[in-house]
Amino acid sequence: MKPKFLTIAQIMHPRGTEGEVKIKSLTDFPSRFKRGLSVHITPPLLYEEQLTIENVKFEGRGITIKFKGIDNRGKAEQLKDCFLRVPLEEAESLLPKGAYWFHQIIGLEVLTEEGESLGTITEILRTEANDVYVVSPTGKGAKEILIPAIKDVVKKIDLNRGKMIIKPLPGLLE
Repeated sequence: MKPKFLTIAQIMHPRGTEGEVKIKSLTDFPSRFKRGLSVHITPPLLYEEQLTIENVKFEGRGITIKFKGIDNRGKAEQLKDCFLRVPLEEAESLLPKGAYWFHQIIGLEVLTEEGESLGTITEILRTEANDVYVVSPTGKGAKEILIPAIKDVVKKIDLNRGKMIIKPLPGLLE
C-alpha cells in the first residue's frame, strides 16, 4: 500500500525561549525546509495537526525551525519527539530522474537478465558507499540475497510491473 505521507524530520528539543526547535532531518533534501512550508505533526498536538514554518536556520549539520504560533519554550517542548511529514505527492516532485523512494522499491520482484526470479525486496540498508537491497527468496530455506544498488548491477526498475532487473556481479548469488 502506498503511503500518504513522507516523514522528513524528527523534532529533537526546544532551542531558546522563542519557540524554536532543533530538528533531525530524515530527508536527502534538507532544502525542502523553507519558510511557508506546511508540515503535518505526528502525533498531532491537541490544538494543531499542521504547522507552517516561519523561519529556518541551517547551522553546520543542524537545522533549527521556528513555527508560526509556537512562540515560547513551553509550546516548543510539546513538539519534542514529534515527526514532521509532508503529503507524498508534494515530495515525489523533488526526486531526480532515476531516483526512487524506499516504499517504491520495497516489494519489487528481483529478476536476473535471464528472467530467473530471485525473490522480493524486503528491506533497504543504507551504507556510506551505496544502498543495499535485501532480497528474500521465495523458496524455503534459501538465504537472503544482498544486492548493491549500483548501475553495474541494477539494470532496470519497472514500477508499473513491480520488477527490478539485475545483472549479478560474479559471486553475488553464491
